[in-house]
Amino acid sequence: MIRAVLALARSDLFRWHRSPALVAATLIPALSMGVMVVALTYAVGRQPVALVIEDHGPVADHIIQIIRESDGFFLVERTREEALADMKAQRVAAVITIPAGFEDRVGSHDAKLDVFINNVDLDFSDDVRRSINEAVVEVDAPSLATLGENDLPPGTVSGIPNPYRIDVAERDLRTPDVSFLAYQMVPVLALLSLTAGALVTALAIAGEREVGALRLVRLSPVPRTAVVAGRLLGGTVASGALLSAVVLAATLTDVLSPPAGRWPLLMLLLLVTAVGSVGLGVLVGLLTRRVTTTAMLGVNVATASFLLGGGFTTIAFLPDFVQGVARAFPTYYAVEGVREVLFYDSMPTLGRNLAALTATAVVSLVVGSVALARVSARPH
Repeated sequence: MIRAVLALARSDLFRWHRSPALVAATLIPALSMGVMVVALTYAVGRQPVALVIEDHGPVADHIIQIIRESDGFFLVERTREEALADMKAQRVAAVITIPAGFEDRVGSHDAKLDVFINNVDLDFSDDVRRSINEAVVEVDAPSLATLGENDLPPGTVSGIPNPYRIDVAERDLRTPDVSFLAYQMVPVLALLSLTAGALVTALAIAGEREVGALRLVRLSPVPRTAVVAGRLLGGTVASGALLSAVVLAATLTDVLSPPAGRWPLLMLLLLVTAVGSVGLGVLVGLLTRRVTTTAMLGVNVATASFLLGGGFTTIAFLPDFVQGVARAFPTYYAVEGVREVLFYDSMPTLGRNLAALTATAVVSLVVGSVALARVSARPH
């Protein structure tokens, strides 16, 4: 029986591996979302901004250096005329000017930075405003500009008092800050875990039904339990192999860095997600019957799962009815659990997430196994 199980699993894997269309259908959803996340990550802060310098001095040079180090944009130095021409031609999205006489006006408390913004995009406009405000605050109130970067008493940095009447005492939940890329890679991993297991199994079953090969199972001496186990094992192995490759690559490139001792929990969450997706894949393959229909349905469901699992946002920030819909998808629990394991010291919802994923896996495996055994047992 074990040999039969392994043979069926190997057959599904070889069928998937040897068909570029099946490989593409399995990987495209996760790859597309991953590429989009990377593109968004590197698009942030890449808008060009012209910097016009018409004055120098200790304060002027200091604020110029702060602006140059900002992550809200990248700078190109221009004369005033060149900058205005670039703005008119939309080669830059904003012009920041250190006007003539700026240094002298600092002493008389009426210095101004001239900021000219093409405010067609609120997100970018706010990036420029935030960066300029931070530059000004770092000059006048460095204690507010370096929150979270030192352990000095509130209101002081290197002995410099806060000149404002109100200070801010910030407490961070974790250290260091999580990068946008690392945070958004978690839904991609959950999506890959879901689609790999589901689509490898679904495409194999749909392909065999389409060509009539599934009918031969009824005539073979292989036990029905071996048929079911072989189908489930193939999808689980495929999903595990793909996940291992992606997680290893992300770890080697420092995109993901699990805390010490969290690796077993991380792999357990992804494995349970993959196992549950295999059972769902059996149902999808039996319902759709054709490979093209299976691929189309799989891609659409995968995209919805990615978004409702927390892709591009945090589900807790969305309206209550959207949160209710999201909780019906296993990716919600996978994403929440993996983010907790990767990014937080405590894991208060880990038990709930594991229980939900395990229940999904058990139910999907049982239902998928019964459905596959019935199809294999009856005449076609």
